[in-house]
Amino acid sequence: MSKYISTVWRNSLILLVCWLWCGNLAAQTEETKPTQYVALELEKPQRDFFQGFTLSTDLVGPVLWALGDYGSVEAALRLNLKNMYFPIAEIGYGHCDNLDVNTHVHYTTNAPFMRVGCDINFLKNKFQDNRLYVGARYGVSAYQFDIAGPAMNDPVWGGSSPFSVNDINTTSHWIELAFGVQVKIWKNFHMGWSVRYKRELSSSKNNYAQPYYIPGYGTTTSNTTWSGTYHLVFDLNLGKKKPGNLKIITQEQE
Repeated sequence: MSKYISTVWRNSLILLVCWLWCGNLAAQTEETKPTQYVALELEKPQRDFFQGFTLSTDLVGPVLWALGDYGSVEAALRLNLKNMYFPIAEIGYGHCDNLDVNTHVHYTTNAPFMRVGCDINFLKNKFQDNRLYVGARYGVSAYQFDIAGPAMNDPVWGGSSPFSVNDINTTSHWIELAFGVQVKIWKNFHMGWSVRYKRELSSSKNNYAQPYYIPGYGTTTSNTTWSGTYHLVFDLNLGKKKPGNLKIITQEQE
């Protein structure tokens, strides 16, 4: 009898332990079952269409004015479209007071000029502040010039008289191709340089002489010329750049 009772207690104890273990396992399975997951997705970078504008001035023209026979002062307003396209307008004032050492012809003019055009930023990363650009300009200047020379002999009546004509009205047109670099120095302040190839399109004719210097273009010893600029640039970023952001996606697991 005692052996039978012992067997019953032992089997009951084993069943109780098994029942408790299975219940605990089921509870743990329900508690640790994942209900959701989180994924990260990188949004595609975007750029605002209008990113502000820049104001700039050239240093080369005033230096030439101070040290030589001609020069200019100018300022430019350039729009920033997606940090790639830069429509630009340049206005300035040109000066020349030249006396040719060989012919002794004296040429003077002082007049405004204007250029309009567009630059294109060729750097691959359009979100940075540095730029490498190629552009084109159309230039025009309506001006007057004075020309005077040594006394000329009259082949018919004899004698000599000075040659001097003032206020010769002229309008000149030209085109420019520009290659330049702009580098961020500090915050919104940039510096840059450009090389320009210029070609004269036309100048109005007169009965006296052709202009020696065209404001905004340069000397006219040839119908093409080269020039350079060195700019101080203030970049006013009214439009904001939008780089890519991490997008958090939460989804329940089935």
